[in-house]
Amino acid sequence: MASNLSTIGFTFIDEDSFRTTMMGCATESTVRLACGAGTYGIWRARSGAEVWFHLTNAENGSTEIVGLTPFFEGQSEVLLKITESVSRNDDNPFEGALKGWVSPDDGSDGSYPIQFEAVDFAASNTNTWPDLRHVRLTAFARELQAFPSDEAYYAARGEPNSEVPKLAAHAYIPIGLFAADVDGADDASNQPQSESSALLTGKIIEHRVLTNDTTGQEFVWLLVESLEATFDIVADPAIVTGELIDGGTIEAAVVMFGRLLENAEPDAAA
Repeated sequence: MASNLSTIGFTFIDEDSFRTTMMGCATESTVRLACGAGTYGIWRARSGAEVWFHLTNAENGSTEIVGLTPFFEGQSEVLLKITESVSRNDDNPFEGALKGWVSPDDGSDGSYPIQFEAVDFAASNTNTWPDLRHVRLTAFARELQAFPSDEAYYAARGEPNSEVPKLAAHAYIPIGLFAADVDGADDASNQPQSESSALLTGKIIEHRVLTNDTTGQEFVWLLVESLEATFDIVADPAIVTGELIDGGTIEAAVVMFGRLLENAEPDAAA
């Protein structure tokens, strides 16, 4: 099964290889973004892959890593009405999610709700919501099926005139939010940890096979036009079925990550 790190070309044979690789990336993370929790140290690759390290200052003056979040800096720029921030029991101060609505309208919140893991959460949670923000949204795929066309997608889903409902070729289902509503526990510790998961379909605008600069492992990037929004998607090639074709159709189970484009841009460390 794909992980968030394998989705951008990081796979490890054991815990030691994970530690060695991540410590190497942390050492190379020369881009900094200060926040209330400490500092984000950002490893950036030419491919667009990123790892946001969560850095704090220890009592002895050294810098400690308390966590990390992967990301991919793509091309998407989605206008959302952000309505609230979400902090969970097992999140560290750098981690959290933002909830909002796609295609916000003066007469309503928007077309459909969305939640994403905010890689810059600690730099965002001082904002007052609701507010309109442009967000770079990247979907980290858990499953991805490709079809040469909408027609091929529908054909694979059954007879055209069947009464069995089918997911439209341009659709976004925030399945994580639905699961949270169903669970509905008052105790936050019982809330599911996948509220930012979604099922989406859409048209491939363009795609490329990229190489992780550190590991040499390949991963797939797609720019996909979905329902009233265009998203970046990254995927471990091992979970892609079918042939990816520009202009083709995909269906993907994903976890959404994003960053607010209006936030202060990270700076290169001196």
